[in-house]
Amino acid sequence: AYYLIAPSECSSNLARFDAMRYGLRVGDDGTKSAEDVTALTREAGFGPEVKRRIILGTYALSSGYYDAYYGSAQKVRTLISQDFDKAFEQVDVIVSPTTPTTAFAIGERADDPMAMYLADLCTIPTNLAGNSAMSLPCGLAPEDGLPVGLQIIAPAMKDDRLYKVGAAVEAAFVARWGHPLLEEAPSL
Repeated sequence: AYYLIAPSECSSNLARFDAMRYGLRVGDDGTKSAEDVTALTREAGFGPEVKRRIILGTYALSSGYYDAYYGSAQKVRTLISQDFDKAFEQVDVIVSPTTPTTAFAIGERADDPMAMYLADLCTIPTNLAGNSAMSLPCGLAPEDGLPVGLQIIAPAMKDDRLYKVGAAVEAAFVARWGHPLLEEAPSL
């Protein structure tokens, strides 16, 4: 659902980026048409992943595929949101890992979009539901010494609850370790 909804929204929102009203503008030397400036700006400003998401989103929103893909994904989004609502009737926050692994080196997964997408696995449900969420370092991985993230999720519009719980968790970690965890992390 996420990989249909997010690219669809990306495609729809970035279609408005015309390089005329705001942001980067390339090729505006007075000799090119507005269409040429827009095309040059989008070519320079959108990287391969953004272009990939625009193409996927445009396909999912196209005639004949809208109901099958985007419409179905929206129904799944509603079910996920309802599951979170039920959970928040019983608990104040939900805690989970932020990612399935520690950070990977810059460019390490650039040629493997699926591996990059899998790094989002733990944050996708709350993003789909529209909840509040934050990530705090909660330890260092023994394999590489990099921080491990703890995700705290609160209901939508309950940011105050999220910050209170996050501050309490962070204070407990600092009390246990005697200092902020990231003082131990290797410099990158």
